Amino acid sequence: MDLQHLFSTLADVPWLLTTLDLVGVFFFAVSGALLAARKDFDLVGSMALALFAGLGGGFTRDIVLDRGLPASLENPIYLAPPVLVSLLVYVGAIRPNRLNLTITLFDAAGLALFTVSGVMIAHAMGVHPVSVVVVATVAALGGGVLRDIVANEVPSIFDPRGVYVMPTVMGAAAAELAAQRDALNAYTGTLIALLIFTVRMLAYRYQWRLPGAHVRQDKDRVDRLRRLVQQAQATAARRAARTRERAVWPASGPGGVDAAHGPAEDYEDQVRVEDYDPDTQSITVVDEATRQSVRYHPETGVMDVTDMLTGRTRSYDDPDDDWVVDDGDAPAHP
Repeated sequence: MDLQHLFSTLADVPWLLTTLDLVGVFFFAVSGALLAARKDFDLVGSMALALFAGLGGGFTRDIVLDRGLPASLENPIYLAPPVLVSLLVYVGAIRPNRLNLTITLFDAAGLALFTVSGVMIAHAMGVHPVSVVVVATVAALGGGVLRDIVANEVPSIFDPRGVYVMPTVMGAAAAELAAQRDALNAYTGTLIALLIFTVRMLAYRYQWRLPGAHVRQDKDRVDRLRRLVQQAQATAARRAARTRERAVWPASGPGGVDAAHGPAEDYEDQVRVEDYDPDTQSITVVDEATRQSVRYHPETGVMDVTDMLTGRTRSYDDPDDDWVVDDGDAPAHP
């Protein structure tokens, strides 16, 4: 199917490719801005992460296909979704309580749309079918990978909790097969995008893993860390309240608590409080036994666990939303 034939097939929907791209940019930008909010980035940092997430995949696709100036630079309207999303998150218009789940929802939606638009563009340029699947996959994954790397998160493609890459590859292959049969249009493209989104969310919900990916989360370890950090946070909050009542709160360090007077102590001889912010009541503790640093945000219930040896961070929502499994068969929270 040549370029002219493809565009004649899509003549009734000339807005399709641009619409898919813009909506995909919007969804990826939301995931980036929400991650920036969880990381306590300022407005500039939020816009930067939203831009990386929203435009990274399109940049990669256009450069690989040698399309000249990337579409997001040729048409300034591509910059609008990331900027708008960052402002909405900054002013609190987008303020979900279940951050991890919401980020995953928007990420999966962007993944689905960029996969379909990547296939349409690569196929129209006469790329080999196998290469079409590769280009579409790279385009769909590029923004999310760039977002996670910049935010010092483990990229989702390496996270064993839930299948991430395979829905993209399968969807790209299905879209290319449809294009080979002149059947890739607005309707089939939407259907394939919904399939990718559904498979990704089911994989996340039920923690599906590919054969050989035997890594699993130890729920007892996660529960232990949450219990200790919540107890330490409650203690720190009481100390801060008592100090304010006595009006003798000392000059604070970078984290909002002076090391000599704040809650910098071993808690239950298991974790050490490293930082506490009395304004947000967020707290950071270090578990020396496992060499992990835990940042807890009581307002959202999000717990960021960083491996101090590798620097990799994994985040957990409130226990009702964690979706962490006890074993390889059943979810801990149905």
